[in-house]
Amino acid sequence: MPYRRSTLRRMSPVTRKYAKLLNELESILRKGKNLVEEIQRLELDSRALAHAKGLPGQLPLANSGKDFIVTDRNERR
Repeated sequence: MPYRRSTLRRMSPVTRKYAKLLNELESILRKGKNLVEEIQRLELDSRALAHAKGLPGQLPLANSGKDFIVTDRNERR
């Protein structure tokens, strides 16, 4: 649970910085957990779309760029 502003004000400067870092870490972890759920939902939607298009077992763009062949430095097919 994040530290309240009033609690942070009563801490020494070094402890306050450490507590703020802990608050930031908790915030980032919470956002990361929410991202996992969002990615799972998007992956499911992507598989459903691939299945509807007749490509069962394949995810769109799952080949990680194998469709692109570099022919020149700035030109791609």
